[in-house]
This record gives sequence, C-alpha cells and structure tokens, in this order.
Amino acid sequence: MGPHTATLAVRKRSRNTRRRPNHLPIELLTFILQLLFPDTDEYRSEDEMAAMYGLRLVSKVWKELIENTPTLWTYISTSFPMTVIRDCLRRSKTYPLRIKIFHSFELSCFGLDITPQDLLQLLQLLQPHSYRWSTLDYASGVERGRDKKHVTSFLESPAPILQSIDSIDVKLDGFSPVPTVNLAGGQAKTLKHLRLRDVSLPWSSSLLHGLETFSLAIKGAVPAEEIINLFVKSPALRRFELDCRGIDGQNNQTAPATGRLDITAHSLEEAVVRTCPHTASQILSQVYMPNCTSLVLSVKFTALDIPTLDDALEQFMPKITDALDSGGRAIMAWSPEGEYQWSNPPEYDEFHFSLGFSGVEPEIPIERIRNLVAASGSQLDLEASLMTSDLETAQGLGELNDITKLEIISEMEYNGYEPYEVEEVQEKPAVLDFLGNARVDSIDGLSWSFPNLQELDLSSSGYRPIDIFNMFNRRFLPDTYAQSMEGSGLSIPIPPKLDVWIPYPTKHAEMAIVTALKNHWGTKSLNGGAWDDEELEDSE
Repeated sequence: MGPHTATLAVRKRSRNTRRRPNHLPIELLTFILQLLFPDTDEYRSEDEMAAMYGLRLVSKVWKELIENTPTLWTYISTSFPMTVIRDCLRRSKTYPLRIKIFHSFELSCFGLDITPQDLLQLLQLLQPHSYRWSTLDYASGVERGRDKKHVTSFLESPAPILQSIDSIDVKLDGFSPVPTVNLAGGQAKTLKHLRLRDVSLPWSSSLLHGLETFSLAIKGAVPAEEIINLFVKSPALRRFELDCRGIDGQNNQTAPATGRLDITAHSLEEAVVRTCPHTASQILSQVYMPNCTSLVLSVKFTALDIPTLDDALEQFMPKITDALDSGGRAIMAWSPEGEYQWSNPPEYDEFHFSLGFSGVEPEIPIERIRNLVAASGSQLDLEASLMTSDLETAQGLGELNDITKLEIISEMEYNGYEPYEVEEVQEKPAVLDFLGNARVDSIDGLSWSFPNLQELDLSSSGYRPIDIFNMFNRRFLPDTYAQSMEGSGLSIPIPPKLDVWIPYPTKHAEMAIVTALKNHWGTKSLNGGAWDDEELEDSE
C-alpha cells in the first residue's frame, strides 16, 4: 500500500468506524507510520513528503504524532519547497540528516528548477547543521566566482558524523584546473563511501582513510602513486572506480609512481578503471586483487601500448581463462564511437570482466582475443552496433565470420533526437542493402556479408518495413531454389535464419508487410515473438 492509498484509507475509516484512528494506541500508530515511511538509505521523494503532509490532516493525534517523530523529517532535498525544508530542520531535532542537492542552471532558466539565488539561500540554511549531516549528495554548477566561494564554504563545512558522500559533482564554468575542496572540513572520521565528480580532494585528507567504496571521475591528471596508496589507507575497500580520460577524450599523462608497491587489496570485489594505459597498468600491476569478482577496464591506446595492457591484465588472466572455460563463450562488441568491448556472459557469477578498447584498428584486439578464446576451447561471439550512415565500417566488419549479432541505429536517434523527429526523416538503407547484396567468389560461389549473423536489431534504425522485407528477399533464397542449383556447380550457402527486431509500423498499410516478414523463410523470430498473428490481424 502506497502513502497516498494509506492516507485515503485512514480518512475513510475515521469517518465510517467507531474506533477512529486517533483512538488507536500510539504504538500502533507509530508502527503504521514506520511501514508507510520507512527509515531507509533511500532519499524521501516529493510525493512521499506530500503524502505525509496529507496524513497530518486526518486528526489532531496524527498531526502531533507525525510532527513529533524526528526520523520522519531527516530527509532533505532541493525538490522540496523551502517551507518543507525548514520544517525538516526543525522537526528532525538533533537526528542525522540525509541531504540531496541537485541544481541545473539550464533548467532554472526555464523555470523548471530553483533559481541560483534560492540555491545559495538553501546552502546557507543547511550549513549550520553540518554537524548532523549523515549522507550528502551534491550536484550543481557554478558560474560566478562569488558562487564558487559559497559552494566551497558549504562543502568544506565540518561534518564529523558524515558516513556517505553519494556524489559531489561541482560543474564549473570558466574555472581551471578542477578545484580541490577539503570536503567536510576533513573531519568525517566515520566516512565509508566517497564519490567525486569534477572536483578533487587533497590527497593528504583523512577522508581517504577507512573507505569501503571510492569513485573519482575527473578531467585532470591523477597521480598514480596516490591512487595506489589509497589501497593502503583503506584496506577494507570493496569497490574502486577511477575515470580520468582527460579533456575532450584525450588521456592526460599521469605522474609516474615511484618504486614498486606490492599491495594486496583483500577486500576489493569490484574494480572499474577508465584511464590511459600507463596509469591502468601501474594500478593493476602493483595492487593485487585476489578476491575481485568484477573488472571493468576501458583504455584508449595505440599498438605500442599493447605490452602495457598485458601487464595490467596479468593477475586476472587465470580468472578470465576460468570464466571462458565455464561460460563457454565470450562476447566482443563494437560501438558507433569506435570502441570495442570484450566481456563474458553475465550469467557466469564467479568472475565478470568487461574490457574496453579504443584508438586502434579492430584487427589488433580481435586477433589477441581470438587466440585467448581458442586456447580455452571457448566460442567467440562478436557483436556490432553501427549507425545507418556507417557503410564503410559495415563493409569492413562484414568479412568477419565471428559476428553473430548486429544492431543498426538511426544516426538521429543516436544523437538524441525525439522519436517523432526521427520518423519524419527517411533513413537511407545503404547498410541494409549491403546485408542483402550477394557476392560471387570463384571458389566459394555465392556468399553474403556477415555470413554467420543470427540476430539483427533494427528497432532503432528508422528503416521502413518494405526496405527490410526487400533485404530479406535478397539475402535468403528459397530452399527449393538453392537445391535446384546444386548440380550447376555453383555453391549457394544460405545464411542462418534471423531473430530480427524492427520498428513498430506507424502506418496501417505497413501491417501486411510486417505479417509477410514474420512468415518469411529467412525469419526465425520477429521482435522476440512479441507480435502474434492475432495482434497483426487486429492491426490490419
């Protein structure tokens, strides 16, 4: 039962029953409140606060009980009206506070968010209560030097009982380098979770000691030695994430670590490293992670950086090999940005890896991965995502026998246009035509690109059903025709049938084409079987 439903139910019972809610034992009323508004790690939503205010109107007893239960008022968010925030600060008494601040200058210009002045007023209202901060989630921009001073003062307020900084995301316009902020005045001795975005922390800060989770995303350079020392300062670290790709996708050279630090991170379960090969290698080759069950590595490198990558992955190779042996297959995927990601299937629980590469031709990582997969006796499944305009890449990948899944995405949809805007533009089916065009070889006879393709996702392509149907007619010859050509000396290896996903037809006349496509001899399934014959017939 949600808060709104509960409020209505309590009001109804108060009118229709002799034993009104205000006559129930206080212990029972308190228990009902705890069920409706549990004290959890999640932030209180605006709807929940509105429901709680509505419940106060049921009776005087409910009003007094709600207003005198401090734990109901310990959640504060910029989505609350200022009067509600003041009520929370007053009625929560001395209890720890969970604070969530999100502000967008762009949205505030259209009246969809609080004004910058209201944000500064809110910071000044909350700052005297910093000794009660338990959780802080802050994401906002700074456009002027005066605002930067107020925001920095707020974030550096002493917060001795702070246990979790869910996110500090300070977007600065016109300020370089990224600011270093002494969060919580360096006094949060109980801090366990730290997540920073576009803001740095003094590496000497005591906040880096005793952490259980750490996440840092920054555009500037990061000293590798300090990152490595983090595992010494926080031996109980369970999750580690570092993202320092650099400005405009360029990896900054990080300061070299001095000496070799043989550190064992016994508690680490998850490592996410997105940085340059130099830093990734230093961290992963100097910090031993024996109990890590999830590794995400994303680097941009050249062919000369391959040995560096080998050093980074050396400690994980036994686990990767075991995952390949047990999972039976590996997946490598291309993205439209030219990034390649190698991973094992998610159903393998003991160790999951996802290794991303960019900056090199696909043949380099493919060949190395093929060798590793072949050594384990596993199957390599290649997946590719292409944009409708990317014919050249399609022609290059079409020669690979390993690709089993292909996704084609409308360039407009990929760039964030609304669906109705995409529908107004007819995508040119150049890549789609390439899938249907046969090739003649003197030895192999007829063949098609992506010869082992089994899954084709066109749901975001913007292609018309008739164009997809025409491609199927060219790619899949009838079995009787192929059999009749066997005696001619021309080999016609028909490609595997496809599990295909297409956009939902927007015109009534297209439904007949969709029905024909569903029953085509080259179709294994259409949209995962979601469209049955009755639905298609009804639509007609």
